[in-house]
Amino acid sequence: MIQKMTTIRIAADKEKEQMHANPLFPCSVYCIEWKKGGIQSLPWHWHRELEFMYVASGKAVVEYAGKRAIVPEGEGFFCNSRVLHRYRLEGDSCQLYCIVFDDKLISGGVANVFYKKYVQPIITDELFSGKYLHMNIKRERDVITRIKKACLAVQGENFGYELDLRYHVSKALAILSDHPTASMIQYTTPQMERTKVMVDYIHSHYGEPITIEKLAFHAGISEREAQRCFQSIFSMSPRQYLQNYRLQVAEEMLLESGESILSIGLVCGFSNPSHFSKAFKLYRGCSPHVFRQRNTK
Repeated sequence: MIQKMTTIRIAADKEKEQMHANPLFPCSVYCIEWKKGGIQSLPWHWHRELEFMYVASGKAVVEYAGKRAIVPEGEGFFCNSRVLHRYRLEGDSCQLYCIVFDDKLISGGVANVFYKKYVQPIITDELFSGKYLHMNIKRERDVITRIKKACLAVQGENFGYELDLRYHVSKALAILSDHPTASMIQYTTPQMERTKVMVDYIHSHYGEPITIEKLAFHAGISEREAQRCFQSIFSMSPRQYLQNYRLQVAEEMLLESGESILSIGLVCGFSNPSHFSKAFKLYRGCSPHVFRQRNTK
């Protein structure tokens, strides 16, 4: 089944397996639709699973490992395991399809040729954080074709669709493992790992008072190093990242819950309603009330 999604709240413990619709089938397929004036992005996140994405319509911005690119309709992206990344809208609207899968979907385990030949070369390559997939390069076009076929198999949910999905995802991964395309950025640096720890803390405690001192303590580093981590990877301060994440959670709650605006502000860490309204207006260009009204008709 293809699951509809506009945004996500990320759990902190990434070493646990993601919650898939069927625990016996470690793969989830998502359809994400955004439009200008509504929810327009996924937050920075990472997971143990690998991920394929393609843009079905419109354009999206993909950022990962210090790279940023606009991905147009028909093209896509591969994200390796444990890599910080995010997607956001470019233009008026877009539709994305994401396939998030455990490597065991392909290999079934580690003591076999499928893991050693097709999975291990990718997930252990510290220079291969991800890959933009372009239609004008044949092998990358072949990967995109496999992603589309996998999504189509899920849409029909005919008997045997799990086999079709696994086959196409396996072929797509095999193409990448046969032609390594390193990003030349070591994404498992100590700074990146420290940042992931702090990001996880924010995602788990965004409704509570969070100081830079607390983030630094949780990551085992100085406050100055905490500042450097966020500036280097996100080009913003820890305080700015925290506020942006709180506002992303708030916009999701405004559309998907019946909670009052005051309650949503409090849950998301804004103790002052006026502060919440002002921050949201700077973030989205309108008040929380107007945002909810425009997007829930």
